[in-house]
Amino acid sequence: MSSPGPGRQQDSLKDVVEMLLDKGVVINADIAVSVGETELLGIRLRAALASFETAAQYGLEFPSGTDMRRVEEAAGVRGAVRGAS
Repeated sequence: MSSPGPGRQQDSLKDVVEMLLDKGVVINADIAVSVGETELLGIRLRAALASFETAAQYGLEFPSGTDMRRVEEAAGVRGAVRGAS
């Protein structure tokens, strides 16, 4: 007898990581700590998790020192990659 619950198969960690890198994930967060009308702390967080190929296809910026020639070759997006010099 099967146990009650979702009928979907569980994905392995490998499958989940592969999907995240293939599709990409972007996190945007603005955090503000205020007392009354006075803002004491403001934080802006922008983070992206993606493979180099996915990031290049979406035009995300790369850190300095990245070998852009190799990224362009892997992504097949000649001249479209912005970011690192």
